[in-house]
Amino acid sequence: MTSSGQLNQDNKKADFSQTASLPQGYGNTEGTLLPRDPNWMFIYWEITDASRNNLRKEHGQDLFDKSRPVIRVHDVTGIERFDGANSNRYFDIPIMLDARNWYINVQDSGKCYCCEVGLVLPDGKFLGIVRTNSVSLPSGRVSDVTDEKWMSISSDFDKLLQLSGVEYIGKGSGEVAKSLAQRWEMLRAVFSRAASWGISSISSHVREKPQEKKFWLVADCELILYGATEPDAFVTVAGRKVTLNPDGTFSMRFALPDGNMDLPIKAVSRDESDTRKIEMKVSRATNT
Repeated sequence: MTSSGQLNQDNKKADFSQTASLPQGYGNTEGTLLPRDPNWMFIYWEITDASRNNLRKEHGQDLFDKSRPVIRVHDVTGIERFDGANSNRYFDIPIMLDARNWYINVQDSGKCYCCEVGLVLPDGKFLGIVRTNSVSLPSGRVSDVTDEKWMSISSDFDKLLQLSGVEYIGKGSGEVAKSLAQRWEMLRAVFSRAASWGISSISSHVREKPQEKKFWLVADCELILYGATEPDAFVTVAGRKVTLNPDGTFSMRFALPDGNMDLPIKAVSRDESDTRKIEMKVSRATNT
């Protein structure tokens, strides 16, 4: 069995009464960190001339000439209040301060990260200039969680199933849960053959190889949708309200059957003065 899938994302442009180019800066020294996928993040920052001059007055006029600019990436998993020195571990990425943005790769997915844009001084000390928010990256492996926390069996979930054309249409939420659980148990048994999936239990009904064939293959795939916005925004996916994490990130997991699935994402600001939309279209075709 072979499986192929295609993911297309179209960002709808917001309508503005007047067309204008974005400014080079906003007059604030600040930085923002965004999640991209389990192993990549995106950071953008601004350091004003006033902030640079204050640093020169405090550390010398040649500060930026003699120092090495870096992004210090901190692992802050499980840390409630990060003070710049209490991270679990960190590493530095050499950058150019004038770049204003950078893609960051991390080896460990499923962890929480915070970044600082700063300078490594000649004596090896780190001088932080801009500290970002913290973001939590999704795990880069098949999840072993099979309870209702991510299955979200509800009337709203049934609507999403109807949009996808999945085979559970017409069944009650209890039947849907049972069907999904049975399918996941089968996948757990198959994936347990490879330790890298991080799953140890093996279901007894697939423990033995099929007797009628010496060579066999089982595969399936699911969809994880994730993103980020302002923490106090109102977000919906396909009309269903999404609960945001404290840092404004969110993630959802769906069954991915053959066919096409539309997942419109909408975010409304707290004062309802601004709206952003993203149209996510997913297509899967399985050939045997």
